[in-house]
Amino acid sequence: MKTIEVQDKQILLDIVLQHYGTAEAMGEIMANNPGLENEPSAVMDAGRELGPFYPDIKLRAGLRVSVDDNSRLVKKTVVGKINGSVTTYMETPWRERSRK
Repeated sequence: MKTIEVQDKQILLDIVLQHYGTAEAMGEIMANNPGLENEPSAVMDAGRELGPFYPDIKLRAGLRVSVDDNSRLVKKTVVGKINGSVTTYMETPWRERSRK
């Protein structure tokens, strides 16, 4: 098990894809990290209630997350190495972008 630090604008899927290589590990990483927290301003901007964790809203930057690098869910096949951080968070929701 290793600990990583969340970068700005990362959602849970970004962490899962970067460290496990598959979205199938979403449940495992949530079980291993019961204290996951969203960025409060992102929750408010999404019009959601503060308190519960939302996997589709960006995580709090600097949050420490445990990643099980020995998990059977880790995909060992590397197609291309990602050196930087992975972020899929968009400032403008995709619905608004598709209307333009």
